[in-house]
Amino acid sequence: MSKNYANADGKIPTKYLPPKFSLTIRVLVGAYVIYLSYGLIDGVVGGEGRDKYFLGIFMVAFAVIGLLLVFFSGRDLLRGKYVGGEMDAGDGAAEEEKNGEETEPAETVAPRIDSDGNEADE
Repeated sequence: MSKNYANADGKIPTKYLPPKFSLTIRVLVGAYVIYLSYGLIDGVVGGEGRDKYFLGIFMVAFAVIGLLLVFFSGRDLLRGKYVGGEMDAGDGAAEEEKNGEETEPAETVAPRIDSDGNEADE
């Protein structure tokens, strides 16, 4: 089961979202892993004995992992599911400032002390 971090308006808090750069790197790494999978074809075709089967298994595994990385990271990039994207709900403090509802801290007043060192009544 996966957790649903979305708010009532369908947005996700910032702490659960990756940066846009991270998603971009994931897409590039996924594409590179697919490229590595393609490079293993020579070993599968020209391999001998067990090497042929091992390279075939790794080729399929690399292709699946690369496709999953590209698909899920690309989907999140397109949907804006990253920090600062369309699905970002903010961290709360920025939202309050934007709405003009920020609360100011209460002003503290030091007690008055008379010449004897006691608190003076007002």
